[in-house]
Amino acid sequence: METHEITEVLNRPISQELLARDVTRLAYVAKDGTPRNVPIAFAWNGSEIVMCTTKNAPKLPALRENPAVALTIDTEVHPPKILLIRGRAELDFIDGILSGRRRCVRSTTTAWSGSS
Repeated sequence: METHEITEVLNRPISQELLARDVTRLAYVAKDGTPRNVPIAFAWNGSEIVMCTTKNAPKLPALRENPAVALTIDTEVHPPKILLIRGRAELDFIDGILSGRRRCVRSTTTAWSGSS
């Protein structure tokens, strides 16, 4: 997709509703080459999806090696509302709690953003 097409999709009311949720499912390729799909808290800052984890999380070495990710943000009711996003993770190491994310309570966290 072109950048303007991605922006158009993310600006749709249903996308904005889903981007306001708390949990996404992060899919990535583990170090052993097998797929993983884990629930994780996130925040949408208007241009990036930001997630945090502890610095010793098993997903970090895998994301350093292969930053390709896919996210699913959806609802639990039927028919579900679903937003599927894929892109590349960018790892940033942050000491302390990431601003605006109460769930990042470890003294050292890792945040990454998934670009569309």
